[in-house]
Amino acid sequence: MKRFAGALTVLALALVGAASADEKAIKELEGTYKMTVAEKGGKAAPKELTDTATVTIKGDELTIAFGADDKKVAKIKVTADAKPATIDLSPTEGAEKGKTFPGIYKFEKGELTLAFTEKTDRPKEFKSDEDVILLKLKKSEK
Repeated sequence: MKRFAGALTVLALALVGAASADEKAIKELEGTYKMTVAEKGGKAAPKELTDTATVTIKGDELTIAFGADDKKVAKIKVTADAKPATIDLSPTEGAEKGKTFPGIYKFEKGELTLAFTEKTDRPKEFKSDEDVILLKLKKSEK
C-alpha cells in the first residue's frame, strides 16, 4: 500500500511539473506577431495576406487577424518538453469548430515557427510539404 501511495505521489509531481512547463511555454509565447512566411504544400501565400496578417497569443488562445473584420480564434495546447515541441490548434468557431490541427513549434530569438496540418498525423519537421501549413511569425516589440 505504501509503495502504491509513493508511486502516485511521484506521478502527481511529474504531472504538475509537466503542466508547469507547458504553462511557462504558453506565457513565453504570449504576444502579438507579424506574419513573415505562410506556406502550404510548398507554395507561398499571397503577399497581401502575409502583409496584413497578425497573430496574437494570450493565454490558451491564438487569434489570427486579416484586417479588422476577419479574425479566426483557436484554443491552443502545447507540450513544451516534446521533441520537437507540439502545439494543437482547435478553432472555436466556424466550419472548423471542434476539429484539432496537430502541429509542432519552435520559438527562438523572438521568432515563432509553426508547422501544422489539417490531417491527423502531426508534422515531423518544419517544412510545408503536402498538406502541412508553415507559418513564421516575428514577435512585435513593445
